[in-house]
Amino acid sequence: MWRFIVGLLATVGALTLIAIGGTAAFVASGPFAAKPLAQPIVLSIDLRTVPSEAKSSGLLHGGLFGGSRDIVETVQLLWQAADDPRVIGLFVDIGDESAGLARVQELRQAIAHFRGKGKFAVGFAESLGSGGTHFADYYLASSLEQIWLQPSGGFAVAGIAVQTPFIKTGLDKIGVQIEGGKRYEYKSAPDTFLETGYTGPARQNLQQLLESLYGQFVSDVARERHIEPAKLRQLVDSVPFDSERARQENLVDRIGYRSDALDEVGARAKSRDLVALSEYAADESRPKPHGEVVALVRLSGAITSGAGGDSPLDDDVVASADDVVDALDQAARAKEVRAIVLRIDSPGGTYPAADAIADAVGRARSAGKPVIVSMGDVAASGGYLAAIRGDVIVAQPTTITASIGVFSIWPVASDLLASLGVKVDRLSIGTNAGMYSPFQAPTPAQSAAVSRELDAIYAEFTRQVGEARKLDGARLDAAARGRVLSGDDAKKAGLVDELGGLQLALNIAKAKAGIDESRQVEIHRFPAESERWQKVLERVLRLGGLDTVGPSLRAPREVRETLARFGIVARPGNVRLPPLPPLWH
Repeated sequence: MWRFIVGLLATVGALTLIAIGGTAAFVASGPFAAKPLAQPIVLSIDLRTVPSEAKSSGLLHGGLFGGSRDIVETVQLLWQAADDPRVIGLFVDIGDESAGLARVQELRQAIAHFRGKGKFAVGFAESLGSGGTHFADYYLASSLEQIWLQPSGGFAVAGIAVQTPFIKTGLDKIGVQIEGGKRYEYKSAPDTFLETGYTGPARQNLQQLLESLYGQFVSDVARERHIEPAKLRQLVDSVPFDSERARQENLVDRIGYRSDALDEVGARAKSRDLVALSEYAADESRPKPHGEVVALVRLSGAITSGAGGDSPLDDDVVASADDVVDALDQAARAKEVRAIVLRIDSPGGTYPAADAIADAVGRARSAGKPVIVSMGDVAASGGYLAAIRGDVIVAQPTTITASIGVFSIWPVASDLLASLGVKVDRLSIGTNAGMYSPFQAPTPAQSAAVSRELDAIYAEFTRQVGEARKLDGARLDAAARGRVLSGDDAKKAGLVDELGGLQLALNIAKAKAGIDESRQVEIHRFPAESERWQKVLERVLRLGGLDTVGPSLRAPREVRETLARFGIVARPGNVRLPPLPPLWH
C-alpha cells in the first residue's frame, strides 16, 4: 500500500509537470507570445553569471521553466545576432570572477565575431577581480570595445591561484585511513586524502598549468588593450587600486555607473531600449540556419556507468554513459545527420563508462559519420578517454585536459569505530569478499590485487591513447602519468588537433562531411529536448517504483493508462540500491 501511495503521488507530480509545461507552451505560442522586436536592436546579456556548459534539468535550478541558457545556446545566439542586420550593438553586464576559462574564450570568440561585423559591444562592471584568485571577469571584459567601471568598484585582478586542502593528518587523528593508490606521480586528484601537501611532481605540473593559463590571459589582454605584456604583468602585481587609476592605465575605458553606460549605449543606438538575449531567442524573425544537419551530443559532468541517478532534482553534474552512448548511436543512425560534434565538459569518471563512450564514438565513425570533439572547460582523465577516437579533437587554449592516469581510493574507519566502542562483525564466503570494506583494511594480497588492477587500467588507457593519437612510447609517457595540461600545451604534446571553440568544431565537421563551407548547417541535439524531459519524468516515477528495473512491482492499470496518454510507459520493476564501490577515476 505504501508503495502504491508513493507511486500515486509521483504520478500526480509527473502529470502536474506535464500540465505546467503545456500551459507554458500555450502562453509562449498563444495570445501572450512575444511581440516583434523594435528596431534597431541592442542586445543585452547578463554575464555576471557565465552560462554553464549544460542547461539544468534540475527542477530547483531553472530547468522546469527554461530559465537557464547554456553556453552553446548563448554562443550560437551571438553568432546569429552578428549576421542579423537588425542588431547593431551589445550591452554586457560583467561580474563572474570564477567562470571556466574555456567558456570565457567561447564568449570572447563570439564577441570578436560580433564586433567584426561592425557592431559595437559595451560592458559594465561594478568591480573587477575582487576575489583575488581568478581573472575570468576581466578576461571577458577585455574582448569588448568599451569597458565601464563603477567609481567605487576598483580593480583587483591579481592573477590566478589554486588552493587545495589536504586532510590526511586530520583523518589520521580521527582514525580514518585511505586505502588505494594512483598511477602515476602527476595524478594529483587523490592527494588531498593521501598527502599532507603538494608532492614535487604535482606542484611542478600545476605550476606549469597556471603559467600556461596566465600567459594566455596576458597575451590576449595586452593585445586588445594595447598594453605591453610586461607592463600588464606589473599592473596586475600592484593591485588593488581604484577605478581612476585603472582608467589611466588603459585597463578600462570609462568610469561611471550602469545608468551612465546605458546612456552611452542609448546615444549610439538613438534609443535606450535594450533587448534581452532571451527575448531575442524567442523572436521568430531572427535569422536561423537552414541546411545540412550536424548532430550535437553533450557529455557534461562526472562520467558514470548506468542510466544516471534517480533524483529529479539532479542538476546534470553527472554524465550517464548509457545516455551518451544512446545519443551517439541515435545520431549515427539518423539519415539526415551528416556529422557529429561531441561536446565534452567532464573531469573524468569510471574507466569502463568512459571507455564505453569512446567505443560509441568509434562505432559512429565506422557508420560513416565524422565525429568532431569540442572540449569545454575540462576534458580530463575519463573525459579525455571519451574523446580520443574522434576524427578531430578541438580544445580551447585554456581547456584543462589530459590527466591520463587512474586512481582508486576508499576510506577505512575501523580505528575510528573502535575508539567509539563500535564493533563490526562480519561473515563472508570468498577470500576477497568485502575487500573494499570501510570497516576493515585490505590484506597485503588484496592491496597487491588493487595495484595490479591500477597497472592494467593505466596500461590499457595509455595503449588506447597511443594508438588513437599515433604517439610513440617516449612522447606518450611525457604527456601521460597523470599530467594535467592546458589545451595549448596538450596540442604541443599531440593530444589535441586544433585550438578553438564550438564554431571551429562545426566548421571542421562541415569539411569532414563534404559540406561546402559557404553553406549553413542546422544543429540537431541528441537527445532531443523532449527526450531529456522524458528522463526527468522517469526519475520522478522511479521514486514511486513505477519505472525501474526488476520484476516485482506493477503500477495500477488506471495509472498506466493515464500515463500512456502522455506517451509514458510505466514498466514493472523495483528499486535496486547497488553497493557503494571504491572511487575509480
